[in-house]
Amino acid sequence: MTDDFERRLWLSTVPLVSTNAGGTPTGIASGCFVRYGGKKLLLSVQHATGNGAVWAIQQQYVPNKGAELYRLGGINFLMKANIHTAEVMDVDFSYIEVPETTFAKRQEIDPHTFRIISEELISELSPSLEILPYSHTTYGFSGLVQASLEQYGGKNCLVTEVRVYTGLEYLRTDGDYHYFKLPFAHPGHEQFKGCSGAPIISEDGELVALVCGGSTQSNELWGISLKAYKLPVDILVQGI
Repeated sequence: MTDDFERRLWLSTVPLVSTNAGGTPTGIASGCFVRYGGKKLLLSVQHATGNGAVWAIQQQYVPNKGAELYRLGGINFLMKANIHTAEVMDVDFSYIEVPETTFAKRQEIDPHTFRIISEELISELSPSLEILPYSHTTYGFSGLVQASLEQYGGKNCLVTEVRVYTGLEYLRTDGDYHYFKLPFAHPGHEQFKGCSGAPIISEDGELVALVCGGSTQSNELWGISLKAYKLPVDILVQGI
């Protein structure tokens, strides 16, 4: 695994936060910026961003001010209906067009002084939404974990750690989901809390899925297939 791949993963994930009416952070999730059909989109998963009205992109931390947010408002969600049983199910996928000026930074912040040590803009991916995973390469993702709420200068700040996971092996596709084997023992769901919606990318740079869940019993992680839901994204960008 190359440092270049880890770096690409590090800069691929957009940090998302939910807030209450007072603006205090209440939760974290992940997403990614993609350039598709000439437009800039944010992709994530429904179970993480459920109520779009309270979710925002954490664009950057500003010293002495706190987090600068871009509120998402209404996010596009999908549902599937069984015509035989009338059963309706949520699809674990969310997407929204964002302004061209929308950005987010990967910042390293001193946890004691809240001084910015380093920062870089999070990358914009350019997927075809057609690529399926295969077994002759490995995959990885990065995501937010271990959030804690801390006070600094009278402001509530959500402190998170960004971790990079590499060496995932593609196992199979079942319905709308791609399954991958973790190269280590699954550490428990709390350790992945905040990773939901993170892009799963191959060493070749192909975006194939978004993190949805995992199993401590089978040591697997799975993500929603982007190819499975290319059509509604096409409809959004084409304005049909």
